[in-house]
Amino acid sequence: MTRPRIRVLSVALLALALSGCAPRGLAPEAPRELVVLVHGMGRSQFSMVPMELRLRQQGFRTLNYGYDSFGPDIETIAGDLNAVLERETEANPPAQVHFVTHSLGGIVVRQLIEDERPEHLGRVVMMAPPNQGSETADRLSKWVGWMLRPITELKTENSTVAAMPPPEAVEIAVIAGDRDGKVSLEESHLEGEAEHVVVASGHTFIMTKPSVARMTACFLRTGATAGCEAEGDQ
Repeated sequence: MTRPRIRVLSVALLALALSGCAPRGLAPEAPRELVVLVHGMGRSQFSMVPMELRLRQQGFRTLNYGYDSFGPDIETIAGDLNAVLERETEANPPAQVHFVTHSLGGIVVRQLIEDERPEHLGRVVMMAPPNQGSETADRLSKWVGWMLRPITELKTENSTVAAMPPPEAVEIAVIAGDRDGKVSLEESHLEGEAEHVVVASGHTFIMTKPSVARMTACFLRTGATAGCEAEGDQ
């Protein structure tokens, strides 16, 4: 056999090995951590897209959950979220399930954890959550409660959130705005919170700030936000 033929045969055997046998020996890709984003009252999942895109850039898999915050009560919304999450994780089980929420979304996730605690529950970041209820809800519920049903559940007394126990055995970071206008800093606190961070922000667009996204990704990865806010917003 001439040398050119030997060279061609060697190349063919190498190609066969690479295309056939070699992939079987590779370890399967490790399941990625899933971040479930839950928006606030009167908003939609589109309000969480900037945060979602930044978390994807950090390597997280995302599920941006949308719901009708005008009609169902918090328990119903949480039940629907659980059903969506079960379908998502059954098809592609994640290493961990984290949550990133805005406003009412944080209370929905608290309800979910209380009713149907997800498997492989990771960490939770709540942006501007009315964890203690909201005096704004106290004032507005009698006027717009017929249109925004969950707002009556966010009152400071005799409400769903007032009766809800804090989640157990889960690391939670609260990111609150210093000029929120709807949820005060005191109302955003949650018993057992791992961190409570105050940023320069109002209520409505806190989730769009790059610095908040950096702190969120940092906390989900490490359980701390320290140093992640230093770069500022751009």
